[in-house]
Order: sequence, then C-alpha cells, then structure tokens
Amino acid sequence: MDIETFLLERNQSLFENEVEINLTESGVEALSIGELLRPAEREALCGLQLGYGYTEGSPELRAAIATWYPGAAVDNVLVTTGAAEANFLTIWTLCQAGDEVVFVIPNFLQIQGIARAFGVRLRTVTLDSRRDWRLDTDALAAAVGPETRLIALCNPNNPTGAVLSAGDRDRVVEIAERAGAWLFVDEIYRGAEIGDRLETATFWGRYERTVVTGSTSKSLAHPGLRFGWLVAPTDMLGDVLRRQDYVTIGTGPINQFVAACILRPDRRQELLKRSREILARNVARVDDWVTRWNGRLSYVPPAAGGMAFVQYDFPINSTELTRLIRERESVFVVAGDWFGLDGHLRIGIGGDTATLEEGLRRIDSVLRDCCVDALV
Repeated sequence: MDIETFLLERNQSLFENEVEINLTESGVEALSIGELLRPAEREALCGLQLGYGYTEGSPELRAAIATWYPGAAVDNVLVTTGAAEANFLTIWTLCQAGDEVVFVIPNFLQIQGIARAFGVRLRTVTLDSRRDWRLDTDALAAAVGPETRLIALCNPNNPTGAVLSAGDRDRVVEIAERAGAWLFVDEIYRGAEIGDRLETATFWGRYERTVVTGSTSKSLAHPGLRFGWLVAPTDMLGDVLRRQDYVTIGTGPINQFVAACILRPDRRQELLKRSREILARNVARVDDWVTRWNGRLSYVPPAAGGMAFVQYDFPINSTELTRLIRERESVFVVAGDWFGLDGHLRIGIGGDTATLEEGLRRIDSVLRDCCVDALV
C-alpha cells in the first residue's frame, strides 16, 4: 500500500519546534496540569495505577462525552488516541477499495490521504471564498450518487472557520439519506465559536448512518493528551473496535483521567468559555492586520475554530512564502496548498495575543518584499 505525504503534519513535525513563533497551531493554548487540575484531582492522579484500564474508555468517561451529543449513549462512544485515530478507524471500517467517497475541501487532508491509500475513489466538492466559504449544497447533491459510500466534511471547517447553517445541515442530511451514504463529520472545532454565536449543532442524531469525531485538542485546548473519540451506531463500533485492536489497542489511563476532568459538562463549559474569549480577542488583531494591507490581504472572519485563513495577492506559491517567513523571521504559518488551496495562509489565533501580534509584525516584513508599496 502506497501512501502520500501528509503535508500539513509532516511540515509541522519538521519545523514547529525550530522557530521562535509557531502560528501553525489551530487550537487554543493549553493549560499546565497544575493549572488544569484541582488539588483533589492532582492527588488522585498521583495515586493512579498505570495498568491498561478500559482500553475503549471507562464507562464514566464515555458517558461524559455522550452528554455533548444529544441522544448518544455510552455504547455509542469509543475513545481513541486523538481524532487522527478516530478518522483512520472510521475510513478503514467503512470503506474498501473501489468505494466512492465525496470529500468536501478544504478539510483536514488526513482523511483524503487514508482514503486514497485504501484505493477509494474520491470526488471533491470545493468551498469558495466568494460564497464566504458556504457549502454549495447543489454541487454536493450533484457529486453524490448511488455509488457513494461516504460523504466526509468538517464542521466547523478547517481551515476556513466556516459553520454550516441550519438549512445547509438539513440539506446535507437529505442528500446522504437519499443516497444511503454514510455521513462522516469531523466536529473537532465545535465549541470554539467566536463572538456571540451559539455552539455549533452536532450532526449526531440527525441520521442513522452518521459518525462524528471529536477531541480535546482544539476547542478544549489540550492537544498534548492525544485524546479523541468517535460517536457512531453501536453495530459499527463493534467493527471499529476489532480494528483498534490492531492499532493502538486503546488509550492510557493518565490520558483518560485528565480527559474525564475536562469533559465533565461543567468543566467543559469553563474551558470552552476560556477558548472563546481568547479567540475573540485574537481574531480582532488579525482583522486589524488584514485591514492595514488595503486589499492585498483578505479573509472571511472565522465563525469558529482556532485559525484565520487569509488570502494574499502576491505572485508567490504559499509553500514558498511560508518557507521565506520561517527562514527570515523564525515564524511558522501553514501554507494554503497544504489544504489544496494555494494563495492562502492559515494563521493560528488560539495563543498568546502579544506573540500573535509580534508574529504578524514579522510576517509584514516578508510581505513587503513581495510588494513594497502595499502597506500604507
């Protein structure tokens, strides 16, 4: 089996710890164990036995996750090593060589790479910034046919931060039902809404052939746990578990203990409130920065998520531009062509505000070399 290079993750792994300012992160800045856990929890953690525990996730932990998905039960939830494992196991379970998958892009391209490696036929539907990144549901309907096995999308979207409207969610479900296709939705940024927007509604419970994935990494701000999950019909989860036995077997008890603290509904809301405050503050800084470039930079302000997807009007490839920014200014941002959309940069907005502002200032110096008269 051949597998293509996952450009986003490979480049992040190579360079994110080699720069002074890393703006490739798409989640919110994490807390330390001391900041996150309360005294009694820290004491309990120190007394934790490091056996295997529940490889699928303890019943209490899975019950806490289920509370975030109306109508879900413990038996609908499987704990995984990050959302990346959840995505891998879902594609492995549901798709075989020759199956057709309709994939909405831009998106987290791990799913596309796995599907291609398994010999899946991919059809893509591309979001358009001229529509404010809104999904063209007519184009989706045209792409989905009787041979479509699965429809994959990300809501809120990575990297655009767009959120499907209620009407568009209804249409997506209708399209999947009509084709009898599985609906696979990456909901990892749910809860990271910006401004006064309501929390993004989950697709879970809308249609019986639905799988959603989530994680503590993005809106919940703790990627170092490497903790994710999928929510799916119970009969499908049985097939997933048989495959997980060949991969990670399960997550460790330390990860599960800390995740259980995060995912209790009261604590979850505290952390999501913190995330939304950080994101609202930082997206305002990006907005000011884009405005100063008098049209040479543009973006659709994200509705949710830890990143801004900024379009630039300079004659340079996005991978080359990120290399220049990294090598000249020790600032690391994500190239748009790592998502299949050149001419864009993805800039993380979930970290320290002063660091973000300094990173944008350094990016300015590189962009001036591309167009010296663009900045007033």
